[in-house]
Amino acid sequence: MTHSRKMMFAGLALAIFTMPLAAHADPGRGGYPRQFLGDRLREQSQLQPAPAPNRVSVAQQGSGNGAGVLQAGSGNTAGILQFGQGNTGVITQQGSGNTACLIQAGRNLNGSVRQVGDNQSDGLLQHRWGSDVIPVDVCTTATTRREVMAYASPNPQRDVRTRTRPQALRQ
Repeated sequence: MTHSRKMMFAGLALAIFTMPLAAHADPGRGGYPRQFLGDRLREQSQLQPAPAPNRVSVAQQGSGNGAGVLQAGSGNTAGILQFGQGNTGVITQQGSGNTACLIQAGRNLNGSVRQVGDNQSDGLLQHRWGSDVIPVDVCTTATTRREVMAYASPNPQRDVRTRTRPQALRQ
């Protein structure tokens, strides 16, 4: 009997001490609430929001193309589109919330985009006769070479040469 009484009191004490009770803040000195070690530990143990994931998309048409993306941080988006042969493209992002787009249309083009910091947005189109700055949305909206080349600067006109025979050979 005494054993069951002890178990009952132990269970009752355990229930009383583990039961949640209403708490109030003690303003302490100067109106600021006191912080106890237990309060600081609870604040530190609360879960932090998960960082935003990084996203990468690479699309290649042609042969011998190479692409690489390095992302350090969170919430970064990188896209590489390659049309042609022997192109090499690299995007490096260090920070958070960066967006980069690299498009290569032609042969044997080497290009890179490097972003260091937060919330940057860069788009680059490389083609046979140069490069152009483009909106970063082009990497997600354009799917064909024709759509991409709509953003390219016009091809500089070649010298117009007419074929004529030398004066001595004319009759």
